Amino acid sequence: MLNYAKTWRNRVVKKEEDTLDKPYKKRVSAQKMPSRLEKEKAMPDELVMALNKAKALSSRNGVAWLMFEKNQLIASYSGFAGDPMFASLERLEPATHKRHLYISSPPHRHSYKSSELEETAEKWELDVVCFPQLSNAMNKALVVEAHESKNYTLHTPALSPKNESIFFGPAMLENHQRPWTTCFISMNSQGQGVKYDHFLSGFGAESTFHHALTKHTIVAIQKSLTQSDSQLHAIKEKCYAIDIENADALAQLQSKLARGGQSSLVTLCDYAFFCALADANTVDECRTYMALTELPNFQPSPISMGEHTNTVPSLLGWKVTSTHIFDAGVLIQIRRANQYNQTT
Repeated sequence: MLNYAKTWRNRVVKKEEDTLDKPYKKRVSAQKMPSRLEKEKAMPDELVMALNKAKALSSRNGVAWLMFEKNQLIASYSGFAGDPMFASLERLEPATHKRHLYISSPPHRHSYKSSELEETAEKWELDVVCFPQLSNAMNKALVVEAHESKNYTLHTPALSPKNESIFFGPAMLENHQRPWTTCFISMNSQGQGVKYDHFLSGFGAESTFHHALTKHTIVAIQKSLTQSDSQLHAIKEKCYAIDIENADALAQLQSKLARGGQSSLVTLCDYAFFCALADANTVDECRTYMALTELPNFQPSPISMGEHTNTVPSLLGWKVTSTHIFDAGVLIQIRRANQYNQTT
């Protein structure tokens, strides 16, 4: 179990010099997820770009850095929290102008150590290093290392708590020894399962759905869903998917992934399964697609035709964080409101 977590993560981690997103501009379409980082006051555009690059890979545990010389990008990296951050660049030409390094994360156990940054700064002849200053709550959750240096100029502009969701994965792993877990449900207004084809028929839905999957290393799928929804077979071909039968099996998977350093997990399940996870306190976030129209053209999943025997959880302490309208339904995202005092 530990080996496949590491192996799959190595397959999907991007270590490349590539074209970067332009500095943040507010998106006009609510259907494009995840949203880009909101521009912070006094935060360099280059750091915003690094944060967006990390978030584009994974909105809950992505990391990235960008290196500039004479205002030109000369190297970049993006990967997952827990992977070696500075190992991708073995050689670099001697510096002829000042070099600036912008890192999406401060030093902590699941990103990099201060000593690693010092070695990297000397090796790459850095003049300026910049990474975000987090809130006291997130600093405590991540056990962020205090860092100072006499060898280069250090900038640490404050990151608003509403933009700290990218650190949820490593913070959950550090404090609760399990990955941050997000459920994805497709159902009608009665809680009956609706096949994912209904959701994916909407404009913009496919990119939204597959971003939630392909940007995470491992996806757990409720076994009975796989047997009744052909769309999930296609998903299993694109992701490292594991069938699970119940909440206990998911808890066991979470423990194994945590021991391998995995800090994020997506679970595809029905509403009854989510209720069981919520009762067991083993899920942190839920994205529910509720089909509202064109239902006669899409038959409910057979496993959800009967009445649920599970009690509906109160979800006390949860809150709605976003809604997205699609052609035939709405995607509702909810999360525990007490997770590091975040709102987005």
